Amino acid sequence: MRKIVSVLALLLFLQVFCLPGRAEEGSWETLHQHALSLYQSGMFSEAVTEGLKALGEAEKTAGPDSPEAASTLGLLANAWHSLGQYDEAGPYYLRALAIHEARNGPDHPDTASTLNNLAQLRHFQARYAESEALYRRAIESYEKALGKDDPALATPLNNLAELYRSRGNAAAAEPLFFRAMALYEEHFGTDHPNVAMCLNNLALLYQAGGSPDQAESMFRRALAIFETLGPEHPYVAASLNNLALLLFEQKKVTTAEPLFIRALAVYEKNFGEGHPSVASVIHNLGELNRAKGDAKQSEAYFRRALAIKERYLGPDHPSVAGTLENLAALCRESGRKEEAKPLEERAAAIRRLYP
Repeated sequence: MRKIVSVLALLLFLQVFCLPGRAEEGSWETLHQHALSLYQSGMFSEAVTEGLKALGEAEKTAGPDSPEAASTLGLLANAWHSLGQYDEAGPYYLRALAIHEARNGPDHPDTASTLNNLAQLRHFQARYAESEALYRRAIESYEKALGKDDPALATPLNNLAELYRSRGNAAAAEPLFFRAMALYEEHFGTDHPNVAMCLNNLALLYQAGGSPDQAESMFRRALAIFETLGPEHPYVAASLNNLALLLFEQKKVTTAEPLFIRALAVYEKNFGEGHPSVASVIHNLGELNRAKGDAKQSEAYFRRALAIKERYLGPDHPSVAGTLENLAALCRESGRKEEAKPLEERAAAIRRLYP
């Protein structure tokens, strides 16, 4: 099983709260803005370090349940999430959500934003039912707070559609993707990165549905838009990986390989060598080298991907099962049936956890 890297929109808490009578106390605002700037530059570890300073200042000067604390908690959660540290991110999202719900109620944009981000985290943790429920709450919250034509609504619509797509429910996913993309295009134009996110995910849908030409056209359009963010943006890496995977499945190995390699380089530059997205591309390179007949290189890639996934996703994540299955198949092809058997048994045990 090959691993696809999908693009899901992640909302940032971009608002900096300057409450009446506190504007002169700029320490929290300065620290928070610095952490946010680091996050937006892709310097996620540095954003965590500075964000923790901002959180401490917010708790000291405004209180642990203040809007300032909630804003920085959300930023820290996003930074941990971007680093692939999902267990670290969860408590920050939950605490931010509790503050927003207590202060603003369930139908407020800040509550909806946090629900969306927590839903995305649960998706990455393979907690699919929980993720779906949270996305639906986010959509309902946005609709009540802002109406059904507000562009903010497009983000949880896209993300819920991606959850359905990844679970094989194309019929539920497609109309949500188109609704999200229509909102993005109406408010931001046809060449906005958020439009590219929808294009990327629709391409994955059409790829799985047996329409490779339509999928390739969408992947290439999405890639062109993402590259306006810079050639080393993480979304460029995701788009390159997905286009490469489509080409690989069409047996265009020599065309796909450099795209995988470029995607890996971009991810490693942004996230370091140990991140779930890095592991996904490494896994795909393992499958490509297996198809080329280079069993030694393929096994090295699979084992490297497996180690990263086990560390960052946990030993029982379905993505771990995918790499175990491919490694087992490689062992069987190499005549090492006794090595393959425990890998297959472990993969099957993981699959049973996610019916």
